[in-house]
Amino acid sequence: MQNSIPTIFNDVLGPVMRGPSSSHTAGSYRIGRLLRDLTGNQPKSAIFEFHTGGSLATTHQTQGSDLGLATGLAGLDILDPNMPDALAIAKNAGIDISFLVKDYAADHPNTYKCTLTDIFGNQYNAKAISTGGGMIKVISLMGFPTDIQGDENVLFAIFKDDSDCKARKSIEDIMINIPGYSNCEWVNDGFRNAVLYSFSEVPDIQSYNETFESFLQLFRILKPVMPVPGNSGAALPFSSLPELMQNADLMTLPASKLARLFEQARSGYTMEQLNGMMDNLIAIWQNSILVGLGGTSYPDRLVGSQSPGFTAKQKAGGLIEAGPLNTMIAYSTALMEVKSSMGVIVAAPTAGACGGLPGCLIGLADYQQDHSSLLDGFWAAGLVGLFIAMDATFAAEVAGCQAETGAGAAMAAAGLVEMAGGTAQQSFDAASMALQNVMGLVCDPIANRVEIPCLSRNANAAANALTSANMILGGIQAVIPLNESIITMFKVGQLIPSSLRCTAICGLSDTPTARRLETGINSFEQSGNKY
Repeated sequence: MQNSIPTIFNDVLGPVMRGPSSSHTAGSYRIGRLLRDLTGNQPKSAIFEFHTGGSLATTHQTQGSDLGLATGLAGLDILDPNMPDALAIAKNAGIDISFLVKDYAADHPNTYKCTLTDIFGNQYNAKAISTGGGMIKVISLMGFPTDIQGDENVLFAIFKDDSDCKARKSIEDIMINIPGYSNCEWVNDGFRNAVLYSFSEVPDIQSYNETFESFLQLFRILKPVMPVPGNSGAALPFSSLPELMQNADLMTLPASKLARLFEQARSGYTMEQLNGMMDNLIAIWQNSILVGLGGTSYPDRLVGSQSPGFTAKQKAGGLIEAGPLNTMIAYSTALMEVKSSMGVIVAAPTAGACGGLPGCLIGLADYQQDHSSLLDGFWAAGLVGLFIAMDATFAAEVAGCQAETGAGAAMAAAGLVEMAGGTAQQSFDAASMALQNVMGLVCDPIANRVEIPCLSRNANAAANALTSANMILGGIQAVIPLNESIITMFKVGQLIPSSLRCTAICGLSDTPTARRLETGINSFEQSGNKY
């Protein structure tokens, strides 16, 4: 299908989820949902193969790819409180799921090679990738090349006879007259023909089933898994950061206004709807912070609940005075602890970086006891994230932790400047400085889990954002423009060896303490040891 234009609520702020990783858990959940549709909502078995050179080979269990796939295949919602038990639920529903590590060629580290059967014994195959922050692409269906990103209804059909032009014409005449039709793409695997039709709404095809069955070997509707629908024909106010920077009229507007203008044009939603969506995310963040500060527990994690103790020390005057920073640290830590206890979080821009941005902006608002600019702050942060989505990645598997907690720091810096009344240019400069501060940061999770050093790096993202915002507001120059910092971050990330990109092979992952934890000591709380 046509490449979808990035959107703040698809690519940057979200998904709302449970699980340790957006790339691994939320991305795999969305893949599982689409695969369930491929089987006609009647999966019987599924085999998932992860290639030896990718990140999933070592992390598909500890970072929740197995849980996400089972959740999607079983038809559960990722926010269902029973989601942590999805593997058992799927098994009880009669779905046999297997995970294998195989040596096969793959261009992306988060590649899912999928073989499924339905309850009638029919077999299906697909290949998909998780591209970061919960975004996905189905790159192959039944051997046909595809580019399905989960933001529209797609009818996938394989023709019985590739030489029957009349069949093609008959199907096409039917499709273009169904309400919501937007696009079609013909594909060929060298022997057979297939077609993918896009619809803005679920197409009503029941009355045409007899015709379809006479012409088609297989036809399935894959429903969207993203909150904002595809809109490839949108008339955008700008399509890139350099284009925006060259528009003197637009650059007089604050970053939050620019973000709203883009998202309204991209989504087709009203401004009231969009502000409502952002308000909903803020409410989820605020609730998750309260949950984290109240204390969390989960049997399978490295460290227990620490943010309540930090907050108690803060209130008792036991910390070095740091203005709003200590509140930001507490909130960022609380959000990460909610994530590691399988609570509800918002990936912003990823689950592994879910604490820095909201902890920073909400921490400032609570410290100042002034929430009037909080909504604008998140919009400005979303705009910077949008440019990162356009020109780089949020996936640590592709570009290291600089693409996750580093991107979160850049977004938070822009949001803080907006909340302080700064200009769009100052927001962009603060974001650029924050990215420069983490250039080359690797991803080396301990025991394959998204906890350590991720938790402290989220808190550090808040410190980075606050420092960068104040430096720019104080007249210190970033020098390197934001678009150049984003592109450089991506280039540097590709130079980081795969052993330091979320594979848990080198770095802190390979310390003696990390290896002891990986081989059996599941929790500092349980062991009573300090390392």
